[in-house]
Amino acid sequence: MSASAARIQTPPAPAPAPVPQALRKAGRKARLSGVTTGDPMQDLLSALPKALGRRLRFHEPMAAEKSFDEIWLENLFDAVRQGDAARYRFALLSRMSREKASALHFLVCKAAHMSQPSG
Repeated sequence: MSASAARIQTPPAPAPAPVPQALRKAGRKARLSGVTTGDPMQDLLSALPKALGRRLRFHEPMAAEKSFDEIWLENLFDAVRQGDAARYRFALLSRMSREKASALHFLVCKAAHMSQPSG
């Protein structure tokens, strides 16, 4: 066997999925205004800082890097969409009390389904 045949070809790592631009725009708008609009995503993003005890961090819409809060929200929404109750519960309860998580449950579910990626 030649040296070139013995090399293991590994495919390049997949690029990270882009953060939905709508999430970043809604997050920045909620952070700046704090006003709820009746839109599930806007309402959730306006309510989360109180539940978390701090403001959420969102990068500019076209930034390549993701903040911890953006990654957490993507994971939370994906868990809802996949019906992964254990991951959903862990994500919520890792950052807030049961009472606060319970108060946000319906907003999280509505926002997750509203932001469902098309495909």
